Amino acid sequence: MSNVKFTVNVPVYNAEKYLRECVDSILNQTFTDFKINLVNDGSTDSSGAICDEYASKDSRINVYHNKNQGSFATRVFAVNHSDGEYCVFCDSDDYYDKGYLERANELLDEENCDILYFFHEPVYDGVRKKGTPHWSEKRVFEGDGKNEFYTAMMTSADFNSLNTKFVKTELYKNDTLDAKKYSFVKNGDDFLQSLYPVFNAQKIVFVPECYYNYRMHSESLTHKIDPNIYNSVFAVRSVIWDSYLDGTNILGENTKRVFAMRSARSAMNIVKLIAQNETLSDEEKIETFRKIHDHEFYKNFIEPNLIKSDLEKKWQFVYELFSRHSYKMLLSTVRMLGKIKK
Repeated sequence: MSNVKFTVNVPVYNAEKYLRECVDSILNQTFTDFKINLVNDGSTDSSGAICDEYASKDSRINVYHNKNQGSFATRVFAVNHSDGEYCVFCDSDDYYDKGYLERANELLDEENCDILYFFHEPVYDGVRKKGTPHWSEKRVFEGDGKNEFYTAMMTSADFNSLNTKFVKTELYKNDTLDAKKYSFVKNGDDFLQSLYPVFNAQKIVFVPECYYNYRMHSESLTHKIDPNIYNSVFAVRSVIWDSYLDGTNILGENTKRVFAMRSARSAMNIVKLIAQNETLSDEEKIETFRKIHDHEFYKNFIEPNLIKSDLEKKWQFVYELFSRHSYKMLLSTVRMLGKIKK
């Protein structure tokens, strides 16, 4: 039996600047039947001491100090130390609106669902930027109707975040994906951990309501340019195909073709971002292009299954240059288009 309704998991890494605001926003919730797991992932600043300070003042807080192992493994660790009926996450530089857990509790009691999705909006310099939810009204997905949700999840980043979904803890714990094997994944790790719960949930509910504040700043992981990001993206997409899409028609009768197109689009966007990266030399960029082209997922899945005409014209052009290994021309073209845009 669960001891509390919610376990709020907060992975912590060098977050001393924002951590207090994050934890205070959870402690100040109007709904109080929860515990907090603060999992310190080898922070080198004062984050660990701040975690201990809060735990000494509130018995609902558990603190774990681990060696640095990355966000995916840290989240898996947090789940394995959760005893709430539902799990939810909060990044250590983000914060909740005061009524988040109370509203979640109301909806979960009303719907009795396995997963409850909320909407989220970014915050720039303390100001929330108004966004547009994927659906404008509450939606319930059960039985064959879940295919509509799966399609939306595969086509929109709106459903990636763990921070805006309340998931029955047992669904997270039943996932056998090897955390150590995927510890290198730094882009798409939220999505990776969402796959098993979403594909094994009996009932999923989405509400276009926002109570989560996603802080955007230069130190955010999502703002750091990593030329090796393709390794994470391809690893996650391999899991999606091998474990959840192969042999299904979730994306329609041409599931493999559609998924190849979307994977290629993602790969070409990475190629464009690398081409635009001003910190890399042309030689480094070209070497990265070669590595992307030689990656197992690219060679064995994208190339054999992609119908080039399925791509939008702008990506067709990038793909044509990339597939022909015309890397210098690709770099020149991206630079020219960048100047035109400016």
